[in-house]
Amino acid sequence: MNISRRDLALTAAGLPLVAIAVVRLAVPDRSRLRPLSVEAIQIPSEPIKNGQSIERSFEWLPPEDVYVVGWGPRANAKGSGAEMTLFTPGPPAMLLFDYAEDGRPNRNEYAAPGTGFLVRKGSPVKLRFRLNNGGPDSMTLGGVALIYFVPVAGN
Repeated sequence: MNISRRDLALTAAGLPLVAIAVVRLAVPDRSRLRPLSVEAIQIPSEPIKNGQSIERSFEWLPPEDVYVVGWGPRANAKGSGAEMTLFTPGPPAMLLFDYAEDGRPNRNEYAAPGTGFLVRKGSPVKLRFRLNNGGPDSMTLGGVALIYFVPVAGN
């Protein structure tokens, strides 16, 4: 039996393709990446007098049923002791995340892997911002809260 160089070259070129096809069929498809979305709630700066306490609330309505999987709080007044809380008003109220500005670098917080807080379309998520001024009259400098979420459909 004689094998021509042409047949040998075609066989050598075809074997890797067959190997790739076998591996693709044998190995299960990995899970898809979830479509993570980010929504920002802006906290405006405002004047605050010595000894004054300010508490402001902001609402975010999810565009559809979502899982809130994390957040990124940012209080612009570093070391101010500003408190930010993300919660659903309920009933019953559900605390999602809280944060107190203590001068450390800003941090993101996430739910445990593979989990999240279910928030239905039309149910608001509230951000509460509190600041107590123990110094001279100044500005709150505001901040922002980033809400990380994925849609319920398909996840």
